[in-house]
Amino acid sequence: MLKMLHVLIGCLALGVIARRQQNPGFISIDCRPPNDYHDDDFDIYYKADVGFVDSGTNMLVSTQVIYQNNLQQSKNLRAFPNGTRNCYTLMPHVGKGNTYLVRASFWYGDYDGKNQTPAFDLHIDGNYWTTVNTPSWSYAEIAYTIPRDYIQVCLVNTGSGVPFISALELRLLDNSTY
Repeated sequence: MLKMLHVLIGCLALGVIARRQQNPGFISIDCRPPNDYHDDDFDIYYKADVGFVDSGTNMLVSTQVIYQNNLQQSKNLRAFPNGTRNCYTLMPHVGKGNTYLVRASFWYGDYDGKNQTPAFDLHIDGNYWTTVNTPSWSYAEIAYTIPRDYIQVCLVNTGSGVPFISALELRLLDNSTY
């Protein structure tokens, strides 16, 4: 009986340790929160973007629209009013040669009070990815095989407003399916 109790306690401890690993193979970044947090609805641990980017300004969406979207990641954003190209650097545990799903999320939310959705380009490493231009919650996704041990996701100012980002996520994909 005592041995079974030890096994049960060991299994529970492994569950706690696994939970603390916070989604191995994932990098989930919320752009601007004061600290890291766990999203209970999706069981994802989000890190604040400090340490992933060294430029930009932390902003909150307008109080007029903050409750239109219930996602925690939609409440805040990082805007890049200075510079032409501002980049996040992501260093996954398993790097070069592996394929990742990269997802960047955006919600303008009239954070600047101008009620004018900006348009800007998104690049992955040195390559054009997509143009962002939408007033509602949106995201861009790409499956990307990284050529080195890190990925840079860059917001590029094209002269049509200040680039911004709400969340950035990286998920390791099983290479056998590609």
